[in-house]
Formats: sequence, C-alpha cells, structure tokens
Amino acid sequence: CAHRGVSARMPENTLPAIKKAAEYGFDYVEIDIRQTKDGVWVLMHDENIKTVCDKKGKVSSYTYYDLAACSVIRGANAEEYENLKVPTLEQALKCCLEYNIIPMIEIKDYTSDGIKKLLELIEKYGFTDIQYSCSVISFEREALELVREQNKNIKIFKLVSKLTDKEMQKCLEAENMGVSFNGNEKSNTPEKIEELRANGIELACWTIDEADAMMKWVEEGVTTFVTNRIYYHN
Repeated sequence: CAHRGVSARMPENTLPAIKKAAEYGFDYVEIDIRQTKDGVWVLMHDENIKTVCDKKGKVSSYTYYDLAACSVIRGANAEEYENLKVPTLEQALKCCLEYNIIPMIEIKDYTSDGIKKLLELIEKYGFTDIQYSCSVISFEREALELVREQNKNIKIFKLVSKLTDKEMQKCLEAENMGVSFNGNEKSNTPEKIEELRANGIELACWTIDEADAMMKWVEEGVTTFVTNRIYYHN
C-alpha cells in the first residue's frame, strides 16, 4: 500500500500521487481525509494546511470553496506542478476507480454525519463490494465503530502505535475489526502479533520502508504493508 500515494516522488495526498501508485503496481493507496467547514471530505494529513499549501489554517476552518483557492506547493517534486489543488475524497475515489487501485482511507477527524457521507461516497464508486472492498483505518476506535454499524463489508483497521496490554485486550475483544500496527515499534513483538493472528484478526503493518523489516513481518504472517519507499515499476 502506497503511503499517501507515492509520496516519495509526488506531493502527498494528491491525484498525481495516486496515479503514480497505480502505475507502480500497488494494490492499495493510503490517503488521509479531513472535513472542511461545510462538511466536504478532502485529502489532508495534517490539521493545518500550511504543511503542504500556500496558505495556513485548519482544514475545518475553510469552506471547500475557499480551500479550492489554495494550491499545494510543498512535497516531493511539488515545483513540477502548477496550480496543484487539494483533492476531494470524491475526486480521489474517481481516480482510484479509473486507475484500478483500491483506497485505504484514514479518517483523521470526523462527525457522525461525515461518516454517513463517507460511506455514501464509497458505495457510489463501488468500493463496498467484498472483492474490491476499500479499507477504512483510524486511530479513533469510535469512528471505526460508526463505520461498522452502517456497513458490514468494508474492511476496517484500528491503527495502533504500541500494542500495550490494554490495547491488546481491546483489539482482541473487537469484532470484525483488523489491526494495523507500527512495524518499527520494538514493543510490538512477534508474540503479540501471533496472538492477534491466532484469534483471526486481520493484520496490516505501517510504515515499512526497508526490505528486511518487511520480510521480518512476512515471516510472522503479515501480508499487508504501508510503505513510502518499497515499490516496483510495472
């Protein structure tokens, strides 16, 4: 899974980054979403747009109309793109459909109404089919529970930095919810991963940028990886 698109070569969370992920043969593309002031889902990792744009302020303080006036000027090779815009989630899903790549959508912030709109968009573009189901991921367990209440097919993964005893218990008790863990965190031991796997919990691993680190987890039965740099060209 390409982290924020092929963000090592394109500005992160943009349509060019998604297209490049498809070109490079990724199965999934991970994108981060936030809501504007008027409830439009857009692609943005950080709360403040100044990280990538020519203006500053929280995504939630902009209407989409105002955000559309901003340009993405930071990120890998951003200077090669003139007037590059922050895409809406709908634009990103259209792009995924056109280029035959499945989205892995990370919810960064949310409202109940926003979750409903999110699922409507996912349904609209056919990413609820079991065979082509997108993944919805988040550090916010309640957001994932809202997704599951409204859709039984979409894959959901709880993002976990450290698999503490408390977090392990929550993961083991959650029904029909996968776990995406930090593969570089030493406290996330193979023994903990094996316990999750033995209990039928689907696993993913982030952010793996070295081949030897990936192989370590492959040997433990993990099959889904989010990466910035490991890719091949078709």
